[in-house]
Amino acid sequence: MSLIIHPNSTPSAPIEKRVTLKTKAGQMLSTDFTLQDENGRHSAAEYIYHLYTSIKEKLGEVVIAQLGDSADPYNVAEIKKQILFVAAFHDSMFGTFNQTSDISAQERADFIEIFLLAAATLMPGRNIMIDLTKNTISDGAGLN
Repeated sequence: MSLIIHPNSTPSAPIEKRVTLKTKAGQMLSTDFTLQDENGRHSAAEYIYHLYTSIKEKLGEVVIAQLGDSADPYNVAEIKKQILFVAAFHDSMFGTFNQTSDISAQERADFIEIFLLAAATLMPGRNIMIDLTKNTISDGAGLN
């Protein structure tokens, strides 16, 4: 085992991000994150893909597998589609993102934190807006 040190490389600065989610009912929630680096992208992509495929399979839909190593787990368009699908499913089936959800407060808080952290890790931009009323994810320009 050898250790390679790159004297000219500097550790990346923490990345500040805010993720805002607007439900179909119009409720909004927002969470701020400080990502230490971008090393969590692979785990976040696996998590979102797992949620996406699990829901599809439970609904009896065919899940088209990514083939081989040439599949890009960081394809932003595909990840946006998966995030929107998972968020819309949770919003419509369980009301997960609404204050009035029947899900226990702790379970709801845990899911929201992990899900939005994965979205923050995978989506470009520092101010991410997941808008289920428009079925879009944007960089949230103009949001505070």
